[in-house]
Amino acid sequence: MNPQTSLVHAYLKAFPETRIAIGRTLGGDLKSGAVLVDKHLKPMIDWTYGQIRDLVAPHELTAPQARMYIEELSVFARYNAADLRRASQAVESYCPALAHELYRNFLEEGGEPGKVPAHYVLYSTALLADLDLLVTGHVPAPETQTLLVLHDRMVTSHQPSAIAGGYYATEGVAIAETELLKEITDRYGELTIQASGSALKHLDAYYQLHLDEGHDAAQVAGLSVEAAHIEGLADFLRKSELFHLDLPQALTGFMEILEGMTQWWVQLANRAREMT
Repeated sequence: MNPQTSLVHAYLKAFPETRIAIGRTLGGDLKSGAVLVDKHLKPMIDWTYGQIRDLVAPHELTAPQARMYIEELSVFARYNAADLRRASQAVESYCPALAHELYRNFLEEGGEPGKVPAHYVLYSTALLADLDLLVTGHVPAPETQTLLVLHDRMVTSHQPSAIAGGYYATEGVAIAETELLKEITDRYGELTIQASGSALKHLDAYYQLHLDEGHDAAQVAGLSVEAAHIEGLADFLRKSELFHLDLPQALTGFMEILEGMTQWWVQLANRAREMT
């Protein structure tokens, strides 16, 4: 990570109150997880992903650029369910409630028998059915491999609090990433088969599954699948004392994964520009 190109560092420069709050949390002076999450971490996610959307500029992509993004983003989905399960196992003896939440997310992502199939299977088959795009087996670019390594180290950490923070970052960006991915797949459809939105019926169903609060797959009233994942994990940071989580460690896990994910997008945007 280069601080000169880091969107997280750019946010901290633009909003010094969050930089101060992070320093106070790491130093043990700020002990309120609710203040940290709702006044600082959530706005940081929203701001950085607004910047990412501007960098990607989905409506200006060429077909090869859009395809590159689709292929690289498919890789993380391929491994996320297994990572959720490993994270659940890693925290089980320390915080059973957190393990339960991570395992619930694993069942949703990985496919629960008799319910919705594994999300990666839905996504990859939807791409094939609607856009004739085969992403199964795609070998990731170096940028994506780096992100996978960071995530692998997080989910096998010996620090349950860092896992809680890291997975809050992972899930905290999920709605923004899903909405951006939808724009990218719509763009690819427009350029290749002159179809987007509901005309891509399998992809449209996939995005509704994740983003529609009224979808049958939504298990928490009033929240979409992705929103429930976000709020479920945020609650552990908000109530860190109740769950005996170390807030500085949780913040460290959050920062490491958020830096990794935002830098990944910046690097993919650079790769896209090089394709022109």
